[in-house]
Amino acid sequence: MVFILLAFVACQPSDPGAQTASPLTLALDDPQVVWQNETLGIRTGIEFVPSMAVSEALSHGVAVTLVVETRIHPWRGWLASQQQTRNHRFEIRYLPLSEHYQLTALKTGISATYPRLRLLLADLSEPRWLDTHLSVDKMGDKAWQVQARVAIDKERMPAPMQVSVWTDEQWQTNSSWWTWEVSSVDGLGLGRDE
Repeated sequence: MVFILLAFVACQPSDPGAQTASPLTLALDDPQVVWQNETLGIRTGIEFVPSMAVSEALSHGVAVTLVVETRIHPWRGWLASQQQTRNHRFEIRYLPLSEHYQLTALKTGISATYPRLRLLLADLSEPRWLDTHLSVDKMGDKAWQVQARVAIDKERMPAPMQVSVWTDEQWQTNSSWWTWEVSSVDGLGLGRDE
């Protein structure tokens, strides 16, 4: 009997979490600053590869919300003033009765369903225009700094999960701010990842 127990112990991996953990990938995909109808916006897709913990939460009916933050402010050298932030949220949820996944743009209320998560993620990676609320009239002759980044909106998670998602590595993203300087004189500056 002892021999059988030892055999099972020997078959156990040395680090059980090492085989099941996969990192979370969340980033803006080639963001570009684009004017549309005299309003400045960011045209980008969202690259999202859920970790095992995120996939498990989705399969248990927990909605996961991604938020693309855009912020603008007049540029004064190193000093920024009058910062304005705009959030674009995208909710992903699993619908167990139909066994489909649903993607909803919370700002517009437009949603679509997909039979597989990979199809939803492919659609999410398609470029879309997200406004910053910086208009040609508001811009005037000032230089403006425009920034954008994407993250999981942890505050929209169910209350019992909020503590764990703030500390669990499988829910952490290191998406950095993309920054552009825009002025009426030279048009659009180059985007850079900070």
